[in-house]
Amino acid sequence: MAPRFDRRRQTGSFGAMTRALVALATILTLVPVTLLVPGLHELVRVAHGGSAGDAHLFMTVNMLAGIVAVPLVMRAQRRHGALHWWLAALLLANAIVFLAMRVAPSLGALLWLRALDGALHLPAITLLMVAANRVAGPRRGASLGLLGTSLMLGVALGSPLGGRLVDRDPSLVYVVGAGLFVAAAVAAFAVRVPAALMAAAPVRRYAWNIRMRLAWVPLAYAFMDRFAIGVFVSTFTLFLGDVHRATGAQRGLLMSLFLLPFAALCWPAGRLADRFGWYRPLVLSNVAFGVVFALYGQVALETLPLLMVLSGVLSALMFAPNLLLTSEVAHRAGEGIFGAFQIAGSVGFLLGPAVGGALVTLLRDADGSVRYAQIFSLVGAIEITLAMASGIALARLVRRRELSVRPMREELVAAD
Repeated sequence: MAPRFDRRRQTGSFGAMTRALVALATILTLVPVTLLVPGLHELVRVAHGGSAGDAHLFMTVNMLAGIVAVPLVMRAQRRHGALHWWLAALLLANAIVFLAMRVAPSLGALLWLRALDGALHLPAITLLMVAANRVAGPRRGASLGLLGTSLMLGVALGSPLGGRLVDRDPSLVYVVGAGLFVAAAVAAFAVRVPAALMAAAPVRRYAWNIRMRLAWVPLAYAFMDRFAIGVFVSTFTLFLGDVHRATGAQRGLLMSLFLLPFAALCWPAGRLADRFGWYRPLVLSNVAFGVVFALYGQVALETLPLLMVLSGVLSALMFAPNLLLTSEVAHRAGEGIFGAFQIAGSVGFLLGPAVGGALVTLLRDADGSVRYAQIFSLVGAIEITLAMASGIALARLVRRRELSVRPMREELVAAD
């Protein structure tokens, strides 16, 4: 049996500094992901004469390339080179790609570069998650909450910044994004995960026991959450421009009202789930989020800020408990669940814009206007249905004693 590393060694100043650097690099890497979103119309439709479907494709090719690249890069990193070298190289290359997108000569070239962007930044994010897991220390709930906050804070900051840049000059999002990737590369290069911690894990540390039914549960929630977000960042952005004639700044502000509460509440939501259990907030918040999502196309523009804040609160209650569930599953099904978690979420985010683009094309009135309200209601109903089905599956696992819904903090610390 391979030796297990001692996470308690990471409770000192070295561990705290490493976790802080991982958090900083994560934030800087995630900001460019949503920096482009408020300007989908300007970057794709105005600059290159693309359609609404092309705007959705702009999001889709990015995630598809990332899904393919993640396992390849993780395997290569495992065999060749230190983690910080890989992170720095991926992020610096991503900065170059962003600058190339700024001068893309055609829509086709832009989409190819966007695919390369995904093949670089999604593996970088995954490797940052690996680093965070390696140096998490005995307080796993708090550490994973910090990771969740870092992920969402980076996403949340990108939207309002991107909106302001788009109103000034849409091409600025590429320049600023490149600069952020360079800063992220510097921070990531300073991350040092001791070789003992990397080597202490089993050789096949990315293996995943797919025969364990419990291992599929957090992946289902990861897929559902990112699917809804995928529709949100693509179709909802177009909806704001087409129906409400919202400016880039208004679109960015509304998205920030969703994403900032999400980011701010991930850490406290994780601590609450760690103390009181994760089952009820995980299931109920997913159902409630589906209801709120279905209302996006039914209310006036003045009411949307309230729905955005509520969506952010519910998303934190969904995401943080699922990270704890994933950590529990990792002890039983293998650490490969973290990679699988990322891929499942990426597939959801891939299908979100794709399904949104298909619905925008199919659901139209006789005059050609898109039935956005019907689209949001349909996606909300899917979210509710999948959440309830997953909740029933969890309940069955509890009855069969394959899963405990007791507070997990003590169990996780003991497992370390």
